[in-house]
Amino acid sequence: MYTTSTTVSSRIESYCRTWRMWLENDENVIMGDNIMSATSDVQSTSLSDDIELGAVCSQSWALQINDAETRFLGSEYDLSLYLADLTGVTTYSTLEAYTYAELSKLTVEQISKLGEVLDGERIPLGRFTCVKSKKSGGNTEVTFADRLYFFDKTYVPKVKLPAWSKAVEDDICKQLGLQNGNDYTIPAKLRVKGGARLYGKGHIRLKTANFDFKISSIPKDTTMRQMLSYIASAQGEFGFVDRYGRYVRKWYGSSVKILDNNTIDLPTLGERPNILAGIVCKVSDSETLRLGNTTGSAGRVLEFENPYMTMSLLRSLWHRIGGFSWYTTELFHRLGDPRFDVGDVITYVSESGESYDIPITNIGFNFDGGLSADISAVGLSVEEQL
Repeated sequence: MYTTSTTVSSRIESYCRTWRMWLENDENVIMGDNIMSATSDVQSTSLSDDIELGAVCSQSWALQINDAETRFLGSEYDLSLYLADLTGVTTYSTLEAYTYAELSKLTVEQISKLGEVLDGERIPLGRFTCVKSKKSGGNTEVTFADRLYFFDKTYVPKVKLPAWSKAVEDDICKQLGLQNGNDYTIPAKLRVKGGARLYGKGHIRLKTANFDFKISSIPKDTTMRQMLSYIASAQGEFGFVDRYGRYVRKWYGSSVKILDNNTIDLPTLGERPNILAGIVCKVSDSETLRLGNTTGSAGRVLEFENPYMTMSLLRSLWHRIGGFSWYTTELFHRLGDPRFDVGDVITYVSESGESYDIPITNIGFNFDGGLSADISAVGLSVEEQL
């Protein structure tokens, strides 16, 4: 979940708010009323009905812009949202927050409206490339996608094999024009199912510096998407491009926020929680690895393919994700919160006091001066689990 100033955070959670969009690259800025509407599509799973280990998904935004002159196609832009302080006035103090290079891209009219940016803060949504552009009258409909949009190409390694998975991940990111934002130096502390800490002899907390592994060869016709997926699933995570244009991986953690029931429509919830009880990885036609209860009688079983998986890697990731539980959910967030990221976990508390943890597997924003969001946590229905 993105962190904002107290002033912006308070306004986000109020009914008295007006949103504006800001679209910027090295040449120009489009802001304010010139961006009339927008919708987004972000997910952490490529499946329509279940969470997925190793999913790597591109996100996109479709914008309606009052601009018939700018040539968008193929250009890269930073997209952000800001709250409009319609009583704000641009002062010298306001201008001090901007560099000359930033101000030089603005028109006189845009500079005069900088005081409308509440607390001078813009919430980054991501770095995108325009992949579609259609002009009609004085307006342009554009579709922006992150660099993962281009990753369904056969992967041709530029690094010498065998190589560590980090080197391969770095290579793919470089070929896609992305920064690899994954930190392989942070120790990962292991836990048993249920979240209890895992200790070894002498009561020493068990941890691993990373889950880097050797890649000796690339299967024929393997795409960049598939390679990133293999590396992500070996880490027990999924992959996406963050707000700053970096490729990152994560898994669902602790809840970041309890939803205000006054800002959402009554959600549709599964009757009972999904619980990860087992994991099955197909390494090859002759080798399949299993951990946990894989009969399906005790809960959900995650199944995936990874030609680089070993039992050691599988045990490590299972210690981190085994026992994870969530409710299949669909909800409409009337006061959409742009601080939410895919993979965040939010909590809904019913009128009866029951608490439901909801991992955000899909989130779609709808902007038109206001901001709403459709949020879902995919998972099998009760009937499908029987």
